[in-house]
Amino acid sequence: MTFDEKINKIDQLFEASKQNIHGPADFKAILEKFTFDKEEMTEHLLYPEDLPYGRKCAFQSPNFEVVVMNWKPNEQSNIHDHANSFGCVYSVSGKANNVLYNGNLDEIACIPLVNNTIAEVPKGVYHIIENKNDDFAVSLHFYAPPMDGMKVIDKEDKTKNYFVKNECGAWNPKPEEVLVA
Repeated sequence: MTFDEKINKIDQLFEASKQNIHGPADFKAILEKFTFDKEEMTEHLLYPEDLPYGRKCAFQSPNFEVVVMNWKPNEQSNIHDHANSFGCVYSVSGKANNVLYNGNLDEIACIPLVNNTIAEVPKGVYHIIENKNDDFAVSLHFYAPPMDGMKVIDKEDKTKNYFVKNECGAWNPKPEEVLVA
């Protein structure tokens, strides 16, 4: 099965089980039926120049979206939430961590992301993905429903935050990437 066929099958399974999917654990149960490898998604891999990771939306339906992320060595995202979405992070290759924070931005958990593990990111929880290694790490990010208005905490000044456009990643945004209220 190709990458696109797998994602379409996940969407079909999600749609058939929609009334029973209330959070990331329910979505994770579907995702655990699939494996992904870096080679099958090369058309979606972006290599960042001045950003901590490359990101490309590879799929979107009314149920969820899938973003392929390619993490630079020794980089991390800013602390962020997923607005009204919950998420699952599927580790495809490399080694990274999913670090969870509460509303006061205190670290509450650190979950290792290694090949084919899936981390849950509940709605309302802040997190970062960090790659503390010397090699790239690739992950798939599933957001249900598709994200709208992610909140990103400023990297240098945690008292500042931004609501960013959907195509923006979890980094200090450029002015044109910020949603205007």
